[in-house]
Amino acid sequence: MAKYSNVRIAKLKIPEEISRAHAVRYQVFVLEQGYTVEIDRDNNDEICHHWIATCDKENDDGTIEHDVDIGTIRLWPKENGVAKLGRLAVLSSARGLYIGQKLCEAFIEFCKQNSFQTIVLNAQIGRRGFYEKAGFVVEEGDDGVFDDSGTPHIRMWMRNL
Repeated sequence: MAKYSNVRIAKLKIPEEISRAHAVRYQVFVLEQGYTVEIDRDNNDEICHHWIATCDKENDDGTIEHDVDIGTIRLWPKENGVAKLGRLAVLSSARGLYIGQKLCEAFIEFCKQNSFQTIVLNAQIGRRGFYEKAGFVVEEGDDGVFDDSGTPHIRMWMRNL
């Protein structure tokens, strides 16, 4: 099994670097979770902010690959100081290394520094606990489970950044 080290989070330049986020999302959302490319690529990427998690990867044979993309997250600016968190994806081989947490931390810090007051996200039900640990809550009156592309989701919030 590969070993990862030297994890870094960087904001991508859009549109020239979007293919890096697409590659990670394809592995997670299309190949692993079974969504279509059309669902993942919703034509909003160019109006969004994106981050990528990269690292050094030590392969089983001892060789080291540098600057390997292992995770991504997207911020879709909405009205009234709201940022929509979406497209958080971490390669299965890199899970358990807190990559998702680090991506969320970079996202939240960017929101705080750029006049966003609120973050909203639609979490897959199975990921609710992850987002709760990151500080997101399900609000009373907005706590219904809904279908998004065939998967149960729930809306979560972080307010007063």
